[in-house]
Amino acid sequence: MQAKFINKAGDAIQYYKKSTIWPGIKLAASINRPYMGWLIGNGDNIDFWMDT
Repeated sequence: MQAKFINKAGDAIQYYKKSTIWPGIKLAASINRPYMGWLIGNGDNIDFWMDT
């Protein structure tokens, strides 16, 4: 979902067509963001410059 709805700067993509579910997705993302994070593991797949 992040690849589809979030640009590389980490901002939500603005669409020209109205969506019935997009407001709900944005609301859920803003509520859940403080509780989400990375599990680093061995660090092979971490992009220091682009990952939030």
